[in-house]
Amino acid sequence: MSRPKTGPQDLPPKGGYAPFNVNRIKLRTLLTGRMGVGIFIVTNVISFPLYYKNWVSERIKMLETKSRELATVPMLLAERDRAILKHQKRMRELEADVMKDFPFWEVGTFFGVPIYESVPEDTYIEPNFGECYTYADPFDFPIMQSAHLLT
Repeated sequence: MSRPKTGPQDLPPKGGYAPFNVNRIKLRTLLTGRMGVGIFIVTNVISFPLYYKNWVSERIKMLETKSRELATVPMLLAERDRAILKHQKRMRELEADVMKDFPFWEVGTFFGVPIYESVPEDTYIEPNFGECYTYADPFDFPIMQSAHLLT
C-alpha cells in the first residue's frame, strides 16, 4: 500500500501558466492552382510524343506477330493434317490385319455400308478424337484425351 503524501501540495507556478495558443496556423502551400495546371500541361506536352512513339512501335510489333502467325499457321495445319492422314493409313492397315479372317468385311466401311453416304467418296472429313484412337488401349484413352493439358 502506498502512503499518503506529506508535505506541500503541488501548486501552479507563481504568476500562472502561460496562455494557450488556440489560433489557426495556416499550412504552407507547396503548389498553387496555376502551378499545378502548368505542371499538368508540361507533363502532357512532354509525355504525349513519347507515348505516341511507344504506341507506334507496339503496333508494328503486333502487326509483325500477326503476320508471323498468318504465315506459320497454314504450315502447322498442313503438318497436322499430314500426320492425321499417316495415322489413318496405319489404322486402315491395322483394321485390314485385324479383320482379315472375316470374308465379308470391307476396310473403311461398316459391314459393307459406307459410313458417310451423302458425301462423295473423295471428300475428306476430319476424324474426331475417338476415331483416331479406335485400337488404342482403353486405359490410355483418358490420358491421351487430356494429354494437351499436361504440357
